[in-house]
Amino acid sequence: MRLRVFASAMAGMVLTIVVAAPAARQPSSVDPRLEQAIAWYTGTSGRVDDDRAHALLQEALKGGDAVSRMWLARCHSRGRMRFEHDPLRANAIAATVIDEIRRLADAGVVEAVFLMGTAYDEGLGVAASAGVAVEWFERAANSGHVLAQHNLGNAYADGRGVAQLDGQAVYWWRKAAEAGDAIPQFRLAQMYEDGRGVTKDVRLAIRWYERAAARGHAPAAAALKRLVPPA
Repeated sequence: MRLRVFASAMAGMVLTIVVAAPAARQPSSVDPRLEQAIAWYTGTSGRVDDDRAHALLQEALKGGDAVSRMWLARCHSRGRMRFEHDPLRANAIAATVIDEIRRLADAGVVEAVFLMGTAYDEGLGVAASAGVAVEWFERAANSGHVLAQHNLGNAYADGRGVAQLDGQAVYWWRKAAEAGDAIPQFRLAQMYEDGRGVTKDVRLAIRWYERAAARGHAPAAAALKRLVPPA
C-alpha cells in the first residue's frame, strides 16, 4: 500500500511512503491435545491406546474448536476412541461445525481437509458421497496426512469412490504404515501374505505383522502366531 505525501510548493517534491499491508490471517492450527489423541489412536505414538486417545480428545474439546468437535462427531459415527457409537449424535455435532471445517479446509488446514473427506465418506453434516470423499482424502494424503493415506488405501482396496486397484491400495497403505499407523501396517502385511498388489512375500508379511503387533494390534499378533512357529 502506498501513501503519497506532498511537500510545500516551494520544495516541489513528492515523497512516497511504502506501508506494509496487514499480514494475511494464518490458517488455524490443530490443538496439540488433539494431535496427541490422534497419535495414540493410530499408533503413530508407538502404540495404540484408545483410553489415552479418549482422554486427550476430551481435554481438547474444552477449547471448543471446530476441528476437535468434528473429530468427536467422527468418533461417535463409528464408535472410535471408546466413544459411544451414536450416529444421530455424530450428525448433530457435525451439522454445527461443518461450515467452519470447510472454511478451514479451503484455507489450507490439512486436518480439516481430511475431516471433509470423513464428512463425505460417512455422511456427517453433508450428503454422503464416496467419490467426493476420495477427492478430499487425496488432497490431504498428498500433503502427508497419515489417516488420509490410510483411508485412500481403503478406498482403492474396496473400489469405493474409485476403481478397485490393489496396487494403489498398497501404495497408500505403505505410506501410512511407514508413518506408524498400525492398521495399514496390518493390511500391508495381508497384501504381502496374499500376493495382492505386490509379489507374495511371507517374510515381508511377517515383518509388517510384527510392526503392527508391537503397537498393540491384536489381529496382527494373531497372524504372527499362525505364521511363526513357537521357538
